[in-house]
Amino acid sequence: MGTPIGTFTHVFCVKMNCPAGDNQYCYIPLPLQSPLGIYARQQYQPTGEWPATFLCLRHGQPFSCSLDSVNLETEMRGLGQPVPQMWKIECECAHENCGTQHTIYTARAPDRETILKAIARKNPAIACGDHNLLWREDLMRLTEFAYDSPMRKYAL
Repeated sequence: MGTPIGTFTHVFCVKMNCPAGDNQYCYIPLPLQSPLGIYARQQYQPTGEWPATFLCLRHGQPFSCSLDSVNLETEMRGLGQPVPQMWKIECECAHENCGTQHTIYTARAPDRETILKAIARKNPAIACGDHNLLWREDLMRLTEFAYDSPMRKYAL
């Protein structure tokens, strides 16, 4: 009998409509507990923060997703590889005289530096009044939600 090479996990995810081309769709796994909801009896119980804005770091595309974007997915990972953490980005628009607050969720980044580099490289276009959100690192706060452990906060 061979050695197992991976494991399957069923996770609730937000499915996003990223550009096609690599025969994969992008999705963000939702942690067991976060401001967006909680797993309860094999169901995902949402909180009042919907619709929510999600950011695909791979494509630099933001999506406003409603509850109907949440699906139960099967994810294959290597043995011992955890479900990717979700990140909450709270930021203030740096556009002159704006200061509008935004909350954006993303995933599949191991640390805050990876997220900051992806945002700087892709400059995702998120609507903010009559302009796009002007990103500035010192106006961002990131909170990590590990799949099954307490959250950690990073203030920048």
